[in-house]
Order: sequence, then C-alpha cells, then structure tokens
Amino acid sequence: MTSKERVRRTYNFERADRVPIDFCACQEVYDRLCSYYSVPTGLDLMETLHVDFRWARPKWIGPEMKDRQGRPTDYFWIPRAGAGDFGYAVEHPLAHVASIADVESYPWPTADMWDYDAYADQCEQFAEYAVLGGGWCWFFDAACDLVGMEKWMMMLIENPNICHAILRKTSDFFYESTRRMLECAPGRTDIFFTGDDYGTQRGPMMSLGMWRRFVRPHVEHIYGLARRHGLKVMQHSCGSVCAFLPDLIECGLNILEPVQVRARGMDPRELAGQFGGRLAFHGSIDTQQTLPFGTPEDVRREVRERIETFKPYGGFTIAPSQHLMPEIPTENIVAMYEAAWEYGRLE
Repeated sequence: MTSKERVRRTYNFERADRVPIDFCACQEVYDRLCSYYSVPTGLDLMETLHVDFRWARPKWIGPEMKDRQGRPTDYFWIPRAGAGDFGYAVEHPLAHVASIADVESYPWPTADMWDYDAYADQCEQFAEYAVLGGGWCWFFDAACDLVGMEKWMMMLIENPNICHAILRKTSDFFYESTRRMLECAPGRTDIFFTGDDYGTQRGPMMSLGMWRRFVRPHVEHIYGLARRHGLKVMQHSCGSVCAFLPDLIECGLNILEPVQVRARGMDPRELAGQFGGRLAFHGSIDTQQTLPFGTPEDVRREVRERIETFKPYGGFTIAPSQHLMPEIPTENIVAMYEAAWEYGRLE
C-alpha cells in the first residue's frame, strides 16, 4: 500500500498492511536524527523512519512577525520565547482589554496574509502520502495567550461578551484561512488537522458546561468546513480530554492526537475499550516518562503493547504522545521507530 492508502484504510477502521507511523519533534531533534542517519533533510528523515504523513502549509506573505522591540511573534503578534508559534508567550498584547471596542481595534491577521499556491504545490508534492492540512486553528489557545491565562479564565466568568468577541476573531481567521487552503487544492488534502489544548495533567482545563458555551460552537463551525470537503478531522489537544470526547465525536471528530497517556483518564486501554471502532487514536508513546527516562527495551515494549491494545479496534497510528524534545535520548527514539516497523505488520 502507499502511505495514503494505508492511512485512509486505517482511519476507516479497515484492515491495512501495517500500523501507520508519524513523527513530530522540535528542530534540534530533527537535526540530531538527520546526523545519526546521515541524511541531508527532514524529508529524507521521514523516508528513513517510514513516516506515512506529510504536512502541506501555505507561505506567510504578511508583515514580518516581530513586535516593536524586535522580538519574534506569531501571526497574532504575541511575542514568544522561541521562533513562530511554538515558544511560550512572554507578553500578552490584550492583557488590558476592557471592552469589545478594544477587541475590534486590535490589528488582527487576515487570511490574505498567506500564499495558498504554496499549499497546493505541497499537496501535489506529497500526493502518495496522507496529507495533513488546513489551519492549525488554535483559536482558544490564541485567546489565552493574547490575554494571559489567569485573566482569561476570570474573564470567562466576569466578561463573557469580551471573551466571545476574541474567540470570534481568532476562529474566523482560522476558518477563512482553512477554507482557502482546501479550495485551492480540492481533493488533495486527506486529514484536517486542528489543534487546541483543553486539558491539563490532572483533568479538563474548564468545566464541560463552560467548554460547550465558549468553545464548542467554534469547533462545530470549523469541523463542518472540513467535513464538507470530505476530510477526516484530527484534533490535537494536550492533557486529559476524555471528558470532552463524546462532544467532540458529536461535532464530527474522527481522530484524537495525541494520547497523553500519563494524564488522568487517558489510559490507552480504557480509551480503546470506550471509544474503539468509532474514534481513531494518533500517538501515545510516552514522552513524559518512557522515552526520556526509560531504556530502549522499555520503549520497544511500550510500542508493542500499544499496538496490541488497539489492534482489535483498528484506527491507531504509532507516534509520540507529544513532540520529541532534546532531553529524549537518540537511542530511545531510534528504538521507537525500529519497533514500530518491526511490530506494526498486520498482514
């Protein structure tokens, strides 16, 4: 099977030749593994590790993503400790928001700030793989970082209208950007990937009732766009999100990414028993304990155990439970991907 065929069959809960494999890591790990395998680029590394997925992304053509002090920002102009939208927010541009007028006057990004031809070109380039696309759609996380987490959580109670206004701005940007991506490359995206964080290590970030009030309407709106284009929907969320899964499935969720196995309620066996056959799971090889602190044999054992857990249900992809970070030994990453290739055969 091609990677595209393998992933499509897996996410339709049909038998494939092997369990799909995915990879996500910070740049330092990419560079380290390229050196280890003596390959020149990240794409060559993906081939070496038998990764079945590829990302298609538009090209940013908007203003330079820096603030007045020259600090790198994301496209919401939030200064971050690292490049782009992966680092931690070091300042909150809407920390003093007090009215909807303040929200309206903020310099929001627009969908015109991307070159969508670049997205279509990458979809074509990666035609034999399962193409992940659409906007990341981290509309809730963006709101938290624009305002600051503590104030944002208080505003959900004290100033809900301002919160609704901010969420409309962030989600509308992602919706329109995603619409243009999908329309510029019709039929060439396989999986709509959207990411927001709704869980902590110990439980949901907010009550289910509050999530339904503030977040679910935007989730339904964005999922609906992807499903009208015939895409599978993959939702990224860190932490314990088991409480939200029935609602997310009602909204149209097909695949949960990742499975943060050491968060409360996220035991893979329990999730498989409750949702197997109707929700696919992407990831779960533990980046909190096994990968950074275990031995290569511990890693191999976990990969094999995870495959056996989900085999009766299908719909499982081997990948880490979070981005692979620099503290994870190279030998453990190598063990993970060797075990995925060795134990993942289904024929």
